[in-house]
Amino acid sequence: MKIDSDLNIRNANLTDTDSIVSLTIELGYSPTHEEIKSKIKKISKIDEQAVFVAEYENVIGWIHITLVEPLESLPFVEIKGIVVNLNFRGKGIGTKLIKEAEKWASSKGLNRIRVRTNIKRTETIDYYKKIGFSLKKTQEVFEKMID
Repeated sequence: MKIDSDLNIRNANLTDTDSIVSLTIELGYSPTHEEIKSKIKKISKIDEQAVFVAEYENVIGWIHITLVEPLESLPFVEIKGIVVNLNFRGKGIGTKLIKEAEKWASSKGLNRIRVRTNIKRTETIDYYKKIGFSLKKTQEVFEKMID
């Protein structure tokens, strides 16, 4: 299967909602159609965020990125989520999505990109190291529900 020449990376739009929902389920989440549709609408209006999709006949992957501007350090772009359809993994599609994120970061004048991943996703960790990411820090995530 020759994907390279037929793969298209582009901005996500509302017609991609069903595909994005399906891919997000592959990540282990359970969003509704309306939740994803609402988020795509919102993100498309925010200059500091973007969602790109990888399209090969259908949408087979997505990446969500955001500009982060911490008070205490230099700004960077963070990958908030990325997934490629299970049947298309290992074919360079994730790397192409990350390259698109890097271009987006450069267009914002930024030269750092970060990604977080669950320590249980050992294959994902190995992949990020393989494509040039290095471990910045380890941390624990705390959450508190508020009324």
